[in-house]
Amino acid sequence: MKRIAFFTAALLLLHSFLFGCTDASGDEIPQDTLRSRLLADAEAVVVTESSVIFTDAVGETREIAKNPASVVSLYASFTTLWYEAGGSVVGCIGGNTARTLYLEHIGRDITADAGMTVAANSAASKKWDVEKIISLRPSLILCSTAMDGYAVIEAPAAAAGIPVIAVDYDNFQDYLKWFKVFCHLNGSPELWDSVAVPVLDEVAEQIAALPSDNPPRVFSVFADYNSLQANTSRTVVGEMISLMNAVNIADSPQTAGAERVPINLESVYAADPDIIVVQCHSDAASAKRIVEETYRNNAVWQSLRAVKEDRVYYLDKSLFHNKPNSRFGEAYRILADILYPA
Repeated sequence: MKRIAFFTAALLLLHSFLFGCTDASGDEIPQDTLRSRLLADAEAVVVTESSVIFTDAVGETREIAKNPASVVSLYASFTTLWYEAGGSVVGCIGGNTARTLYLEHIGRDITADAGMTVAANSAASKKWDVEKIISLRPSLILCSTAMDGYAVIEAPAAAAGIPVIAVDYDNFQDYLKWFKVFCHLNGSPELWDSVAVPVLDEVAEQIAALPSDNPPRVFSVFADYNSLQANTSRTVVGEMISLMNAVNIADSPQTAGAERVPINLESVYAADPDIIVVQCHSDAASAKRIVEETYRNNAVWQSLRAVKEDRVYYLDKSLFHNKPNSRFGEAYRILADILYPA
C-alpha cells in the first residue's frame, strides 16, 4: 500500500506540472500559463481561407474543406457540439438517450426536424445500416472511435468519396480543440470568441484560485446501470479531479493507460479518500441505489471515512457524464465546491 501511495503522489505531481495550477516545486502557476496549457490542443489547429487542418482521433492529420453542404453525425454528443459551433446535420443518431441530449443542449429534439434522417438508433456501430448512411451522400461524417464507429464507417465512406472525422472528446482541452475545428468548419469563427473563450476564462480562473497545499484525496466511482468501476484520470471526471489539484486515488502504475478499473475496496480503504464522487450513467437516484445495493452489507465500505462522514456525492449526469460543452465552467464550479468546501 505504501508503494501505491508513493506512485499516486508521483502521478499527481506529474499531472499538476503538465496541466494543473502548481508546478513541480508546488508553486502556483499564473492563470495565463494555465490558460495556455488548456489551449495547447486548440492552438495546434490550423485554419486557412478554405479549410481546417487538425489531428483526428486516430492520429491522422486531416484537412477538411469549410462549409460542408450536408453533415451526418453518428455520435449524439458530437452532434450537440456541432450545433453549438454553428452547424446543423441532415442525419443523426436517434434513440431516447440521444433525444434527451438534443433537448438539453440544442433545445429541441432534432430527430423531428424537417428533412432530418435518423441514420441509426444507437451509436453502437453493430446496429448501423452502413448502406443507408452512405446513401445519404453527405459532404462530411462525424463519428467516434468508440464502439468501432470509425472502423466500420471509414472504408465505405472513403469508397464513396465522403470524408470522415474521427473525434475524441474526453476532457476540457478536447472541447476547446473540437469547438475550434467545428466553428471554423461551419464558417462561424466569431463563436470562438463569444462562446469558447469565456468558458476558457471561467475554467482557468476557477482552477487557478484553488489551493495547492493539502490536496483532497478523491475516490471517483462510475455507476453504470448495474455495476461500479473506478475512474482514473483518463476519464472526464477523473481528469477534472486531477486538474483541480486533488489526488485521484485510482491512479497508479497498475492502472496507467486505463480509463476505468475494477474496484478493490481494500485498496480504497488503504488510500483513505476524503471524498467519494459518483459519476452517474443514469440519474442520481439510480446510481445511489446501485451503490447501496452493492455495499449495504460491506463492512469495508461502511468503514470508509468518507462514507461515515457523509461525503459521498452523486454528480449530475448532464454535466459529468454527458459532454457539458459550454457548461464546463458550471461543472468545474460544482466540483470545486465539493472538493474544496468553504
